[in-house]
Amino acid sequence: MLLGLFGGSSADLRSSIHVLIVGDPGLGKSQLLSFAASIAPRSIYLGAQTSTAVGLTAAIVENGSLEAGALVLADQGVCCIDEFDKLPEEARRSLLDVMEQQTVSIAKAGVICSLSARTSVFAAANPVGGHFKYTLESHIC
Repeated sequence: MLLGLFGGSSADLRSSIHVLIVGDPGLGKSQLLSFAASIAPRSIYLGAQTSTAVGLTAAIVENGSLEAGALVLADQGVCCIDEFDKLPEEARRSLLDVMEQQTVSIAKAGVICSLSARTSVFAAANPVGGHFKYTLESHIC
């Protein structure tokens, strides 16, 4: 997470470092994300249960103006997503595109534009089934 906060340079094509933390519930993943969001100069902290693809990227509102999403607002900063495993599939796909291209492209309602989203994404998730199944055999293999 330190490399994501302080690493990379603006000259690099891939200067944003993305981090996914997976662990059992109650291990402090959310606290790590909230601390990272509190020390980053430009950051957004959000819960995945209430997020949508439009909320992450951008939207055209009724009067035809743009409304920036979390990734655009966190441009050149950090976007912390808690409960990533509960993020809807559509939102995950749009997030992947933005992380790869570092831009949000909009082509709706006669508006065509591209917004910068050069942000590092820190996400925390629980394993499938809610916890890891740790056995001696899985540890040896």
